Amino acid sequence: MIDIYSTYEKLKTLLKEEGFNLICRINVEEYDKETPLTRRISNILPEAKSAIIVAFAGKEFWEKLKRFLKENPRFARSTENWIDEYTVLKITEVTAILKPRISKCKVVFPFSQPGLNLDFMKLGELGGIGTKSLLGILIHPTYGSWISIRGAILTDAEFNSYDGPLANFTPCKGCQKPCINACPAKAISLNGWNYKACLHFRLSTDICSSNCISRRACPYGMEHQYSKEQLAHHQRAILRDVKKYWCD
Repeated sequence: MIDIYSTYEKLKTLLKEEGFNLICRINVEEYDKETPLTRRISNILPEAKSAIIVAFAGKEFWEKLKRFLKENPRFARSTENWIDEYTVLKITEVTAILKPRISKCKVVFPFSQPGLNLDFMKLGELGGIGTKSLLGILIHPTYGSWISIRGAILTDAEFNSYDGPLANFTPCKGCQKPCINACPAKAISLNGWNYKACLHFRLSTDICSSNCISRRACPYGMEHQYSKEQLAHHQRAILRDVKKYWCD
């Protein structure tokens, strides 16, 4: 009989070694009940019972990635989208240990099909990776907004228990909300993140090309903020995607 729990713990250990230090598991049925038909996991893997959400938090991932790039210069030269390519490589490698032990398994990513059809923010929220914030992204009690969901491992394996949403954590309630005044695009308000205002501003000026002033202003997890180098890489990647998928 397969011990899915020992397999899960092994997955977590291996993923952490590669820099993915925030992992949770959720019940697919619970996710599908809370999402529109077109965004359901069952559309991608009808047999799926569980989704293992893979994320990183804080500065550790970037240090591991830089070490990998130094040791693998050909990889570094082959792409400018290091984080996404490294994510695909490492999560796929680690997931290979699951395949001999279960009948169905599929890895999906938020930056490519079919993963683009899923609501990764909802996946992270259901698994306790974070709570929605005015910034338009999840906030973790320890790491603040300095988290990034990188993929999900869909499997027909079923657990007796799953991770759940964070209880009694409402980071924006009672906060002085320095993120609102900090945003040069005026894209953050009490109503949340105005993505159109943000993206239009990003396309018209270089002010946010390597930094997110509003995100830096958030008081949660400040000691875990990405380095200037890492955030600049994220900002450039986002802008590339905006120009590719959002511009008319």
